[in-house]
Amino acid sequence: MENNKKADAKPIVVSKPFLTGDPVDSTVGKTALLFLGGLAACAVLYLIVCGVMTFDNLWLRILLNGAVIFVTAAVYYSSGMSQGSVAVNNGEIMYHRREAGGEVGKEELSRCYHPLKGFITGILGTLPFLIAAIILAIIAKRQYTGLGALPTWVSGVEAREELAAPLAFYHSATSLGLEGVLRVIIRMSLMPFVNIVGSSNPEGLLTLERFSPLLILIPLIAYGIGYTRGVAIRTRVHTDIARNTRKRARKNQKKRRQAQPKGPVQLN
Repeated sequence: MENNKKADAKPIVVSKPFLTGDPVDSTVGKTALLFLGGLAACAVLYLIVCGVMTFDNLWLRILLNGAVIFVTAAVYYSSGMSQGSVAVNNGEIMYHRREAGGEVGKEELSRCYHPLKGFITGILGTLPFLIAAIILAIIAKRQYTGLGALPTWVSGVEAREELAAPLAFYHSATSLGLEGVLRVIIRMSLMPFVNIVGSSNPEGLLTLERFSPLLILIPLIAYGIGYTRGVAIRTRVHTDIARNTRKRARKNQKKRRQAQPKGPVQLN
């Protein structure tokens, strides 16, 4: 009797079959553009939020900026799960249509779930930032402290011929080349890591720029892994529906038993 109760108490997992689509469909391009826009928005938000997280205390910088990195990855993971769940749902609908004798179009089939679709979408959306990071990692050089401002009294003697040439270097404008432009873009995209390393650590910042192609992939990886969780999400939905159905059935059966007379009724 106890074994029967344990068997009844064991949770039942309900999953439904679905059709698998293609790694790339007509919606991947649009989703990749949204992914790219999200990365650009994150870079701007990093500039605003992380600008106030440049503390002298290293552990405080690691804690707060690490929390920003975690939240960003969690958002992309959740977005991937949502997209994966929708794709699996489409696959289930197409499967039932095919089983019922209906026709499943090639375009409709391609939009169904495929485990690589999330990663491919993320790669396409990250590609501009990834290319910029790879180029910067190759050409990056150690940054040195810039020249300080000249004292005010120097302006009175810099007109002298023997001093004009050495002091002209202080007035020369430095052009922002390819390396400088890429550095601005990548450091904005990786601002939490920049804060953790610290602006006063040129060697650390150079190492960060060398590894920037890997760090820029964090949202992509989170999104791709989240997308593969779409199957588990749909299984959980079907399991919850089946559990609620069984609960309602048991409740209705109990009400029917209570409504039935428990013994013979005495007639006078």
